[in-house]
Amino acid sequence: MYPDAEGPGSASPSTGGEWSRNRLLCFVLVAAGFALVYARSLSWPWLGLDDWKFIAANPHLGHGWESLRWAVTDVQFGRRWTPVTWVVACLCGAPTAFRFHVLVFVLGLILSLLVTEIYGRHLRRGWVAPAVLLFVFSPLRIEVFTWAMGFVYESVAILLCVAWLLKKKPWWSALFVMLALASYPQAAGAAVGYCILNRKKAAGWAVGAFLLLLAGVQYRLRIQLGVIPWHPRFDYLPLILPHYALNLLVPFATVPLFPSLFYPLLIVGAALVLAAAAWRPFAVACWILLFAPTLAASVTEGFWFGARYCLVPSIAAYAWIAFELSRVRSRIVLPLLWVIVLGFAVSNLRDKGMSAGVGLCAAQAKQEAAMVGIDFDLVRTIRGQPPAPASTAPGGQVP
Repeated sequence: MYPDAEGPGSASPSTGGEWSRNRLLCFVLVAAGFALVYARSLSWPWLGLDDWKFIAANPHLGHGWESLRWAVTDVQFGRRWTPVTWVVACLCGAPTAFRFHVLVFVLGLILSLLVTEIYGRHLRRGWVAPAVLLFVFSPLRIEVFTWAMGFVYESVAILLCVAWLLKKKPWWSALFVMLALASYPQAAGAAVGYCILNRKKAAGWAVGAFLLLLAGVQYRLRIQLGVIPWHPRFDYLPLILPHYALNLLVPFATVPLFPSLFYPLLIVGAALVLAAAAWRPFAVACWILLFAPTLAASVTEGFWFGARYCLVPSIAAYAWIAFELSRVRSRIVLPLLWVIVLGFAVSNLRDKGMSAGVGLCAAQAKQEAAMVGIDFDLVRTIRGQPPAPASTAPGGQVP
């Protein structure tokens, strides 16, 4: 699968038999590490942000089959048509913080094991466990793996991982890509990639048609509900990519000051993007595609946090990093990677709730938004127009 690499720091590519022998050990190691770092969140209360708006005060959850019927038809409460997201939420019944933290914990564990399987099939011997744990323990995972609303992003990532594992069965893979699209727009970039890779197959065209149809529906809904201040915003792309470039490697490097135009790390991030594009143009192009459809839809909420939107691309990013490091001819590289993994684990264990980076970011998000003219609450169609009606969903809940 990979070119031969010689030297003390290299290892021969993994074979199917080798991964079969190592799979159980890696699964146990990843599951134990995940539980050690994130089980503490099971006792946490609601963490704020969207917890109260979309879960705790959601009048549609906890009513059995009636809730399921609502889940597949709602377009107002969640401001989009995301049936899979709400069906998953219905698994908890009447919403309590404990139930949703359990849901997020279980989905996070499933995602971590799926990532382990993907890495095991593609990375060299000895690099699977540290690469997976780098992904699992990264401080960027705290927001998704411990926040009650994290189940939304975990569901998307799980469905896309299953789609990747079923890539030799195009129609099954296409089904899971479409389910991911019906979970959250974050899957749009992966759907574009699927269409490109399967452009000669009917399944690829089917996903493309579903993506275009869904994009049109979602776009129209958000205009009608008054939650899109601009459209489209591809000019935002140069600001976003440096942020993600840095945060994939140095979590929260650019918060809380992002998106300040004069922040020096953004310049460093832009240089990293350009250097990576010159070195691996195809990989960077795929990375940009992951975000372009989301930016086109003006889904600007939460770019100051970065963690949730980094979830899917970071799965590929950490595998890429591990693969490139495995080609370095030095015995010290792999031990250093393990040191970083342990450092991430300790950093997460020391946090007493949401990570410090997310907390700082949340405290200054509205101020930052005002600096660049963004209506942070996204409740008006155009800046300066009257606000949207106070109640646009049953129970007085503002979506």
